[in-house]
Order: sequence, then structure tokens, then C-alpha cells
Amino acid sequence: MTSTLTFEGWSDPMVLYLCQHMRAGDMAEIFCQRPEVDAYALYRDMANLGPLHLWFEVARPSDSHIPVALFGMVQTGPGIGVAHMFGTDELTLDHARQIADRVRNVATPIMIDRGIHRVEALSLENYHWAHRFLRRAGARVEGPRAALGKNGENFTCFVWLKKEITNVFDA
Repeated sequence: MTSTLTFEGWSDPMVLYLCQHMRAGDMAEIFCQRPEVDAYALYRDMANLGPLHLWFEVARPSDSHIPVALFGMVQTGPGIGVAHMFGTDELTLDHARQIADRVRNVATPIMIDRGIHRVEALSLENYHWAHRFLRRAGARVEGPRAALGKNGENFTCFVWLKKEITNVFDA
């Protein structure tokens, strides 16, 4: 078992570190949609999104100041959001489970309380690790999104829908 994670808000050094040290699968997924592979440009774009984040956290082991992942949700329209998450090679399966459980049990109910009725997460169609993570976090597959990547890469859309989530919490 790996260490328990601590969750905290935006930190410029931690977010920049994560952008510069992300694992290969996350890099492939993120940078296939961007004009170039540039960690600092990704960091800058995320910082510019700052006020639009309704939820954002950096995850790090309790016994370390080195982050292993970040996750957040940006509102893109009235009641609509897009989720994002990426990590480093130090992100263990146990860490991923802790983050997914936090998204499902903490972040998702808060999003509903803030008036969000739909959150999407897009993942490369063959990035099965991310698909397992998203399902554990409470999202379900909505369907394919063809050629979202600049080289024609296909994606799978995962969603959290208020009507489905509130049924879980009302039960």
C-alpha cells in the first residue's frame, strides 16, 4: 500500500512540476490535441483557466511535497463542465483509487450543488488506464468522438450526469 494522499489547491510550482513530469499516456492524450508538446504552454493555459475552475486539486503523498497528480473541472457553459486529470510516473494504482474516490464522493456532489448537470471527460480511445480511472470516479461511457486529435486520434467521451448521480446519492 502506498501512502495516503493529501489534497490541496493550486500551487504554481506543483502544477508546473506536474506539467513537466507527466507520464507518457497522459502526454499522448493531452498533446495530441495541442499545437506542440510544450509543458510550459500547458501550464500557462491551465493558469489562465484558473477562474473558470469550479474544482481543482493537486494530490501529493502525505509524507512528500512532490505532487503525483492534479485534477479539476472547468465550467464551459451554463451547467456544463469538462474534467481533466493527469499524473506522473509516481502515481500508483492506490493513489489513482484515492483520487477517483475523492472525485466520486466529494467533487461530484459539490458540482451538483453548484448547479452543474453535466461534466464530460475525453480520453484517447485506447487509453484503458484512464478509462478504468474514469469509471471508478463515477463517470460512464457516452460514446466515441472521432478525430479529435490533430493526427486523427479518436477519443471516448465519459460523462457524469446529475440525474444519474443524484439517484445514487438519494438511494
